[in-house]
Amino acid sequence: MKKTRIVIVGGGFGGINTLKELHKTYHGDTNVEISLVNNTNYFLFTPLLHEVATGGINPGNIVEPIRKVLGCCLKQFVVGEVTRIDTEKQEVHTTHRSLPYDILVLALGSKTVFYGCPGAEEHCYTLKSLDDALALKRRFISQVECAIHEKDEAKRKAMLHFCIIGGGPTGVELAAEAQELFFKTLTSYYPYHKDIISEIRISLIQKGSALLPVLSEKIQQKAFSVLTKKGIDVKLSTGVVGVTKDSVELDSGEKLLTQTPIWVAGVGPQTVAWDKEPELSTRGKILVHPTLQTKSHKNIFVIGDMAHCSITQDGTPLPALAQVAHKEGIAAAKNIHRILSGKKTEPIRYVHSGNLVSLGSWMAAGEIKGRSFSGHLTWWFWRTVYLTKLISWQKKVKVAIDWTVNLLSPRDISHF
Repeated sequence: MKKTRIVIVGGGFGGINTLKELHKTYHGDTNVEISLVNNTNYFLFTPLLHEVATGGINPGNIVEPIRKVLGCCLKQFVVGEVTRIDTEKQEVHTTHRSLPYDILVLALGSKTVFYGCPGAEEHCYTLKSLDDALALKRRFISQVECAIHEKDEAKRKAMLHFCIIGGGPTGVELAAEAQELFFKTLTSYYPYHKDIISEIRISLIQKGSALLPVLSEKIQQKAFSVLTKKGIDVKLSTGVVGVTKDSVELDSGEKLLTQTPIWVAGVGPQTVAWDKEPELSTRGKILVHPTLQTKSHKNIFVIGDMAHCSITQDGTPLPALAQVAHKEGIAAAKNIHRILSGKKTEPIRYVHSGNLVSLGSWMAAGEIKGRSFSGHLTWWFWRTVYLTKLISWQKKVKVAIDWTVNLLSPRDISHF
């Protein structure tokens, strides 16, 4: 029998859950060959990047080596970039080799977009990868270390001003965790420089009129209240019109002096070169049927942040969330099985699981099925949910240990 070659491009939530589901169905089946292409050899649990950036979690504890957890069902695993997709020859070209496919799953996720803001891409830190998180942690600590020796007050204040641009979940969680790193952990590590620590300032800039715009008004107000009580300068209805190495310029004309602008204000779909471009939405996402197949090729599935998938009559696409990519990966794998079994593909049945956002130690907020809640129990629930989403039991235990240690002692401030 001719072997069926399935190629998955991307090792994020969408790609990995496609692979996991195919593993359940085709483990040990020699008639199906599964290949994966990813730019790293690990799966990264991105929802916890902000805790790596602020010393709350060891960076090695939010990554899973793909060969370790799912390598048994991979005929080929290419660590590299996709350079081109040839739909006519049915080949995926990578930086190392070309992979022929019978069925292709695209799950490359998203990238940071700067919306043409002058200087933002050149001067801003971002938080999309493990390298980003480690770079931010180095910056946080090194700025404090350098400020200790700076005699000029104006320069020192600019060094100690950290501006987070974007008031979505990433910006809110990063601001809350950074506040605890600076004013709880560093206070204990710098007992002779408490005057320096007191000069640290965190600004959170949100273009919209509320933080966490995709959540309910109750959660938005709770997040604003918690952050402002922590001393974070939250600026709502404020746009950024320019960024330099020393400042962030606001649409009000105000200029914030800072040496550490952090851009978490938006993402867009990753792109890849094609022999024939697929149909795209106005935001550059690939249009797919509710079955997650592209409009022009029934053997190509697109999932996660790359896909514009609508299951409603008004055409609203599923949101760019990890839980959406997770469920789309499972749905795509099931439809692949239907194709190989000679059955008709079925549309994804998506039910939103709810939203959770951390607001620092002992505080989180969330909403499930229209009900909003917050507080200490929500914080425990948030941590429990995130632990269950990690792939291996080893990493679940290690993250739980990190969190427990942080309750009893200051965070780790070493940087590499």
